[in-house]
Amino acid sequence: MKNKRLEILCNAIDIAVKDTCNKAITVSFSGGIDSTLVAFLAKKYTDVELIAVGTPKSHDLEAAKTAAEMIGMDLTIIEIEPKEMVVEGFNMQKKIDLKAIEVEFMLPFWIAAKNSTNSILMCGQGADELFGGYARFRKEGNIPNLSKEVNELNKRLKDREKRITEVFNLELSCPYLSDNVIEAANSFSQKERIGEIGKVPLREAAQKLGLPKEIANRKKKAAQYGSGSQKAIRDIIKHKIEFEIVFDSNIIANSVAKSTEPENIGWVETKVVDNKLKATIKAENLGSLREATEDFMACVSVAEKITKQ
Repeated sequence: MKNKRLEILCNAIDIAVKDTCNKAITVSFSGGIDSTLVAFLAKKYTDVELIAVGTPKSHDLEAAKTAAEMIGMDLTIIEIEPKEMVVEGFNMQKKIDLKAIEVEFMLPFWIAAKNSTNSILMCGQGADELFGGYARFRKEGNIPNLSKEVNELNKRLKDREKRITEVFNLELSCPYLSDNVIEAANSFSQKERIGEIGKVPLREAAQKLGLPKEIANRKKKAAQYGSGSQKAIRDIIKHKIEFEIVFDSNIIANSVAKSTEPENIGWVETKVVDNKLKATIKAENLGSLREATEDFMACVSVAEKITKQ
């Protein structure tokens, strides 16, 4: 019975990948089982670009290098310094309204999308929710509901992954969230999927589909840890100040926001609400925070005077 379920799962994943491969694709690649399996299957059907993102010497870059080598595929590495990672986080927040923790783990995906040379961006999103990969599912006292996890992820996709691909005029592909893969995965009980290490049916399917055993059994760090994005952001941004400035009109507030944006990109977030300019300034230390605030206020003063002329 298990062999039959495993065969159905293998076919479902393979077909879900194949259905997207009507032209060349890019895979947001970390070297873990989720992204490596879809990349490995996709290369049977189309040209595939692999993009790995991380800070220097980060876990994901090393994992991606070894995985790409084992499956015989070329790899594009986007090695990004911590300060640049922070700037990219601000750039992403200007386009998409995300919580701080979401910025940390979506940054590698954002940078992969930004650098994609193909119009389809494929990823491994959904595998952890569907196959019980997260360590929290195995914590004592926790009562997981994988179906709920998958449903909630599907709802968030349109505001996160899909929005990111839309910013760069790309099409999003998440094979693990196709209806057939979800149905095939649900033929395995939660206990079978979560187990002691997580994603056991997926690991078995990956080996059956030809993925090297070393990758199929590889443990994976969450994106924010593996890529170094969380450490980059939290090491650099340790202090922040929030305030709002009231102007005579919404037109003036918007003009000032647009005028100051080029000078403050990376360290200052601004948002206009009615006739108020709300600003958040972040820095690595109190001295830098003071300087950034003074510079920003000077820019605001000049922009307001020009706008009123």
